[in-house]
Amino acid sequence: MSDNEHRIRLVLLGGAGVGKSSIISRFLYNKYTEKYKSTVEDLYNRDYEIGQITLKVDILDTAGDFQFPAMRRLSIANAHAFLIVYSISSSQSFETVRQCIEEIKEQRVDFEDIPIVIAGNKMDLEVERQVFKEDVTEWIYRELQRFR
Repeated sequence: MSDNEHRIRLVLLGGAGVGKSSIISRFLYNKYTEKYKSTVEDLYNRDYEIGQITLKVDILDTAGDFQFPAMRRLSIANAHAFLIVYSISSSQSFETVRQCIEEIKEQRVDFEDIPIVIAGNKMDLEVERQVFKEDVTEWIYRELQRFR
């Protein structure tokens, strides 16, 4: 890789069925499907030209069911940034966010320096909301001081 090229790896984490793959599909291809297919692990690549620099972005879509702990640990170890997704219609999916944060904390000594975005998904659906923005914000301020 030349001086004008930089590679980053974004890893998506979250429970099964929260919409990680849908977010990637919408972002990369502006497409959406209502069909659900569980993911084992999918890797997407995209290059972005920013001025004189080429940013090579690897987006890793991980399994949401925790069946592959070794793959998950490797994903966390090699990530430059995380997008952790939960469904606003599932309080259990937000508990999974907490688990993901704990895994990252345990595995990465540089936890404080890694970009992490926590995203509530499925706001566009007619669903009963179980996870409220205020509860997420309160948890972040209480448990994750670095996000303040």
